[in-house]
Amino acid sequence: MIQIDSQSHIELRTESHREKNNKGNMLRLLSKIYGSVVNAKNKRYDNGKAEIVKCNVPVISVGNLTTGGTGKTPYVIYLANLLIESGIRPVIIGKGYRKKRSGYVLVSDGSFVVNDPDLSGDEMLLIAKKVKAPVVAHESKSEAALIAEKHFSPDVILIDDGFQHRKLHRDIDILLIDSASLSNQNLLPAGRLREPLSSVSRANIIIETGKIGDDKELRNYLTNNQKVFKAEIIPDSLIGLNGKIIDDEEIIKIKDKVLAVSGIAKPERFENTLTSNGFNVVKHIKYRDHKRYSQYIIEEITAECKKIGVNQIIATEKDFVKIRMYSSIFEKNNIECYVFPIKIEIVDGQNEFRDYILSKIESFKEK
Repeated sequence: MIQIDSQSHIELRTESHREKNNKGNMLRLLSKIYGSVVNAKNKRYDNGKAEIVKCNVPVISVGNLTTGGTGKTPYVIYLANLLIESGIRPVIIGKGYRKKRSGYVLVSDGSFVVNDPDLSGDEMLLIAKKVKAPVVAHESKSEAALIAEKHFSPDVILIDDGFQHRKLHRDIDILLIDSASLSNQNLLPAGRLREPLSSVSRANIIIETGKIGDDKELRNYLTNNQKVFKAEIIPDSLIGLNGKIIDDEEIIKIKDKVLAVSGIAKPERFENTLTSNGFNVVKHIKYRDHKRYSQYIIEEITAECKKIGVNQIIATEKDFVKIRMYSSIFEKNNIECYVFPIKIEIVDGQNEFRDYILSKIESFKEK
């Protein structure tokens, strides 16, 4: 039997505490350096010293301050469909995060969709599948905007995750804020903020997503010209691999025992949505955001299903566009795979929001 005296325990705890402090100090230092770089970049644009690319049609940006998880992609889908319903023809542009091919990629021309997440990036492919409009992926959003404008002659260009891409002039800046954006205001890498909270002053519209509670600190940075709306993330109908919407009677059976799979910024939000809707999540396999799936990984997932005695998988929409490519493996192992979609909607002031967007687009045409 090995005995460790109390003095050794104290020394181990002290050493562990010292290591944590050192790590915390290093992260704070890196955040300070990161913040100074961000501030210097923003000042160049604020002072007119950095080049800004302008399009001949209005540009609307949807973005956030954090490293994901505020509902940008569902909101872009919501806004794009709102524009289409109002007779406005948008083109949607985005980076296509983790796409294998660099440069310009036409994800969709509005009807045909390139069904390859490795080529387009998962978020851009998801948008293309849910919006009947051209979708373009490019590392440079300003270059993407110019190419898209030339090829499609749209009424408006919509940017996915555009708040930090200041090289491209935007006529409407929409900023999504959630509770995490306010609770931890440390910049990267100590926190999740890509810019300080004070940057909300650049936005034309602030969208508060989910339950925020006290937003007093946020409102300290707002101006009288900014519009603030509240939005909710709402679960949509459960869908199978074949695209079939699952009816209520079948959902009751599915809820009994599932394995959740996600590769998103906030996996806990996905799991909470499932459990709050009555799903018994036996296990949740969590991957890094924008996970790139392979046959090996899918076989690992199916093996885990067999190990825990589950034959039903539920994935996020972002993961589903990649997982569905391996449907034959699921079928071979008698495992059903479902997607639990979400949508985001303005809960108060929908008409005011739509009228504001349309009036801005109309005023651009009159210039």
